[in-house]
Parts: sequence; structure tokens; C-alpha cells
Amino acid sequence: MTFRISHVCLLLGGFVAGIALTSNRSGGFVFVVGREVPDESHLGTAAGATLAAIVAVLVTVLVRARRGLAALSFAGLALLGVARSIGSWDVEMYVDGVAAGLLLGGLVRLCATADRAWLQTALATGVLAGIVLAGPIDHLRTSAPRRYADYLPGPTVDPAALAVLALAAVVLAVALRSGDFGERADGAVSGRAVVVGIVVPLVGLVLCWWIARQVWEVGIPAAMQGRWKLGIVLVAVVIAAALWLEGRTGIVLLVATAFIAAGGIGMSAFPDSWPWLLVPAALILAGAALGRRFPQPVFGIAALAVVAASAVFEHPPWDNLHLGATWLLLPLAATYTFASSLPSSGPVTAASLAIPAALTVPLVAEYGWTAYTPLTGSEIPPWPDSWAWTSTGVSVAAVVACGLTAAYLGRRRT
Repeated sequence: MTFRISHVCLLLGGFVAGIALTSNRSGGFVFVVGREVPDESHLGTAAGATLAAIVAVLVTVLVRARRGLAALSFAGLALLGVARSIGSWDVEMYVDGVAAGLLLGGLVRLCATADRAWLQTALATGVLAGIVLAGPIDHLRTSAPRRYADYLPGPTVDPAALAVLALAAVVLAVALRSGDFGERADGAVSGRAVVVGIVVPLVGLVLCWWIARQVWEVGIPAAMQGRWKLGIVLVAVVIAAALWLEGRTGIVLLVATAFIAAGGIGMSAFPDSWPWLLVPAALILAGAALGRRFPQPVFGIAALAVVAASAVFEHPPWDNLHLGATWLLLPLAATYTFASSLPSSGPVTAASLAIPAALTVPLVAEYGWTAYTPLTGSEIPPWPDSWAWTSTGVSVAAVVACGLTAAYLGRRRT
């Protein structure tokens, strides 16, 4: 495989889409004492990511002309640029959702050529890099902890983001002008793929809303320790959808869910200097190359199960095991598994790349910084509590269930 300008375009465009999908994430629900309802910042973010998934699916289905796809991709970049130029506003997450959906859908559809496997892999690598590195990048760009970002005013204009968006637009223009994507190889679009691409993110949004209602009705601790039940519902829905899809198309959907269950939406700790970001970035690229050369999705999902299991070590000194698994194994395993499961149908690929930002509540959402930051000194036990065992066990079981289903689908005839 020769590294071409189209691969650079998809890497950079996917990275922009991944950042846009996760840039407004607060990390969990935020509760303000004295209010009668929980803050809906997380719900709004989940709705924005769900909107992105649906827009991306519709673009892959309704638009086929390369000029139209290029126009929508540039429109997505322009919309993101406008949002970064006017600062924070009430509907920013929805604007970002539409913009990310237009960009992601256009790029996924541009991958529909004879080189679809490598092109989709380059795009998925960029999106995962954006999702995994969004938190660390945000941390390094601000002196305030990320958990307080929802309460602090942001800058009106973001020059760095605008520069990245401009670069992505230039590279996309060069790739399209040179014809480096190759000749179109349109195939039939499955109605099942369209239904799954739209319904699964919507199911995740409904579960997000439902668990927010539970938090208010039964309290934060009870809702937090009962969220795994909704996580099981979500995993069951995804497995059923993957089995319903034709052939091996649904494997990438299972991979996205396993990535979520392993806690892949963000890093558990952030670096103190920019060079440290080169470590996960290099692992992401290595995982993509290995997954394309030696595709074994089940092996990748097994590695994600190890990452999920390491979460049981939540107290020092053993918490370094989880930190190491998150920083070293997760980026490698995630991109390896995604690359191994591609190529897939356009609508399913678009939805699967947006799903890590849209379906995060039932298994891995956190509930407010006060739940994890004691206001007074207290002794932390060195061993996991019962909730840690339950939460980790459910996450590992979800990853394993996705792996077993992927192994079954892998035996299907294409």
C-alpha cells in the first residue's frame, strides 16, 4: 500500500470530525445544588453526537455525486469554523453535530472506491485519534481542570482550531483536485444498514435521557450503581442489530460498542506536556497498519477486554496498571480492531465512527466531579469496592459478548 494524499486527507478530516464529536463533552452529568432538575449539558452533547451519526448516515445514502460530497464536506468544515469563531453558545453542540455529520458522511462516501478498505481505515484512524486525544489536547490547552470547563467562559475565537480546519480544507481540495481517491465503485445500499445506522444512536439517546431521569428520582449513588442494567440493554440492541445486518457488515458496529465498554471515550489521566501525545498517536497509527495487514477483530476485542478488566484497579498503587492499559494498550487495540473489521457498508461505517461519542452513558458515564472528589480528607481503601467489581465485570462481559458475536459473524459468507 502506497501512502497517498487521499489517506492524509482522510486522516486529518477524520481527526477533525472526532474532535468535533467530543469537544463539548463534560465527562458526565453535572448537578447543581438547589436546582429542581439535573443539568442537561451531557444530554445536549449526546444529542449532538446522535445528530452527527444520523446526518452522516443520510449523507452516505442520499448523496452520490463527488461534487456534492465535496460540497458537503467543505460545508461541514466551514460550519465548524463558524462555531469556533463566535465562541460558546447554547446550541453549539448541535451545530457541531450537524457539521461533524456532514464531514463524516461526505468522507465515508468518498471512500467508496476500489481502495475502500485502506481509505476507510485511514478515516477510522483519524476519527479514533480525535476521540482518544480530545481530552488530553483540551487539558494541555487550558490551565483549568477539564471537569470545571462547563463553568468557565471560553475564548471567543480559537485560532489553533481554525488553522487545523483550514489545513483540512486545503488537503481535501488537493486530494479531490488530483483525483487521488480513484474511480467511484458504488454498490447497493442496504435498507437494513440505513435503519441500524439511525436507530442504534437514537436508542442510546433514549437511554441517556432515561438514566438522567433515574438520577433525579432515586439519587446519584443509586442511579450510578444501577446504570449497568441500561448498559446491558444497549449491548443487546447492538448485538441484535449486528446479527440482523447482512454478512459481516455488523462487525464494525460491535467493535465500536466494545470500544465504548472498555472506556475508550477518553483518557483516565492527562499528560503534562505535548510530546507525551506522540505515544498514543504512534500507537494509533501502528494499530491501524497491523489491523489492515493482519485482520483479526476477535484478537483486538480480546485486548479491549483486558483494558476493561484493568479498571478494577482504581486505587494506588495498582491504579498504574489501568493507567498503562489506557495509555498504551487502548489506542493500539482500538485502531487495530477497527481496521480489522473494515471495509463495511457506508451507513454502518458512518454510524460506527460516531457511536463512541453518542452511546457513552449506560456503561461509562461519570456523574459529577463531587462523586469522585471528597470535600474532606478520607482514607481510601487499597482494594476495589463492590461497585468497582460490578462495574468492571459488566464492562468486561459486554466486551466479551461483542467479541463472541463478532467471531460468529466472521464465519458468515460475504
